[in-house]
Amino acid sequence: MTNTVLSFHGDHALGFLGLFLMLAVGRLADPAYAATHTAVERLRAFAARRAIDGIALIGWLADRLPK
Repeated sequence: MTNTVLSFHGDHALGFLGLFLMLAVGRLADPAYAATHTAVERLRAFAARRAIDGIALIGWLADRLPK
């Protein structure tokens, strides 16, 4: 008998990664596109947008993994 709770397959691991990245984009979207009035808010928005770009790059690369 094997323990199926802790066994991960490649597809499941990529699915969990995708869910985590969607959660990260959801958390970053508000600070990235909210109205900014101070320099700190503009810097935070810039960093959040670059993080979303990085997540998009990870998704693009994951789509091109061989099956």
